[in-house]
Amino acid sequence: MQKFKILILFLVLLPGLGVAQNASILVGPEWLEKRMQEDNLVIFHIGREKDFKEEHIPGAIYLSSDDYTIGTEDRSIVFDLPTNEDLQSLLEKNGVSNETDIVIYTPANWIPLVTRLYFTLDYLGHGHKTYILDGGIVAWKNGGSDISTEVVTPEKGNFKIKPNKSMLADEDYMLASIENEDNTIVDCRSEVYYKGIEPTHGARLGRIPTAKNIPYTSLYEPSDIGAYTFKSIEELGNIFKAQGLNKEEPLVLYCHIGMQLTVVYTAAKLLGYEDVRMYDGSFHEWGPNEDLPIELD
Repeated sequence: MQKFKILILFLVLLPGLGVAQNASILVGPEWLEKRMQEDNLVIFHIGREKDFKEEHIPGAIYLSSDDYTIGTEDRSIVFDLPTNEDLQSLLEKNGVSNETDIVIYTPANWIPLVTRLYFTLDYLGHGHKTYILDGGIVAWKNGGSDISTEVVTPEKGNFKIKPNKSMLADEDYMLASIENEDNTIVDCRSEVYYKGIEPTHGARLGRIPTAKNIPYTSLYEPSDIGAYTFKSIEELGNIFKAQGLNKEEPLVLYCHIGMQLTVVYTAAKLLGYEDVRMYDGSFHEWGPNEDLPIELD
């Protein structure tokens, strides 16, 4: 029986095309069809288990977002990174080794769930072998490819992680970035939160001082087959340039709880940005703390 590695499939078709914008991250159904005949590939279906049981790409392995994030009962922590040991155990249990290529997808248009997993794998040192399926299962089915209800049991992998702590930011780093003109803070929430029109989860109105704004929803759009897809590289570049961003300056991203910002993180990687951090606590942590500064228009 063919050994399936983790295929992490994503919902981002190049508008009107079934090919990847950037082969280092985004792939299409034809690419996946060919790779499925090879070893060292695993498929991750991200979303609800109910949807996975109804249909999935053959050989795909189900993951819930709760598997690769953690929270606390009192919601003081929401969708944060688990320990490195827990992440390593999760991935090995699902067949991942250092040689494994991973492709991510979701059956619905839940782009932040997929990009959060892409970020996590990049943080663990496996981003160069992690791919996102353009258009997800919608594109897969639109191309006439088979679907399945069979659940596979992967062989345990041997995954030596290489966590990159320089990809993470905390409160102290954010405070320093406010004063450091070399660092650019990017608020990835919708404009109504950035401008302080609406509060984030009941927190104070406003944003972290000096932050630029790239709403995560501005980076993708519905394709003609119903899948949400990243905009073209040119369009993404123009969105970043409109905020005065450039690849020479380090970026540090935040949103509500650390999910939406990973869409902006993925877009930055598509554009060739290398120095990008994420503030996992985001405004869920920052907003309620009266000791931390807030900026309003």
